[in-house]
Amino acid sequence: MSILRQKSSLNHLADWVILGFLMAGTALAQQTPSTPDVPAKAPATPGPTNNIRPAIKWKEFNYTCEAGAKLTVYLHSTTAKVRTQDHFFLMRQTPSADGTRYSDGKVFWWSKGDAGFLQEDAPDGDGRMLVKECTLDKPTDPAKP
Repeated sequence: MSILRQKSSLNHLADWVILGFLMAGTALAQQTPSTPDVPAKAPATPGPTNNIRPAIKWKEFNYTCEAGAKLTVYLHSTTAKVRTQDHFFLMRQTPSADGTRYSDGKVFWWSKGDAGFLQEDAPDGDGRMLVKECTLDKPTDPAKP
C-alpha cells in the first residue's frame, strides 16, 4: 500500500502544481504592461471624415435682355454656365480681344462691363444672334432701418 499512497500523494502534488501555474498565469495576464522607455507617438491628425469634395462656389449674374428676356450667367474660375428660358450651356473661357468670352464650341456668351449677348459660334464670327442687348440687373438695396 505504500506504493498506492505515494501515487496518490504524487497526484495531489501534480494537482497543486497545475493549480499554481494557472493562478500565476491569470495574475500575469491581469497586470498592466510597464511603460516603455520610448515615449508613445502622438496620434496622427485625423483625416477627412468622408471623400466628398466641397461644393463649387458659383458667382451669379442676372441679365435682362431684348424684349424682357431673362438670362443668368454663373461663373467659376474659367467656366461659365449660361441659362436662358429654354436652354442651359456649359462653357469655357476663350480668348477675346475685348471683354470676356465663353464658348462651348456651338454658342458663345460675350460680355463687357454690364452688357452682353449670346450668339451662335461660327468660324467667321458672324453667327446668328440668340439673345441680345443684355444688361446686368442691379441688385436691389435691402431696406435700411
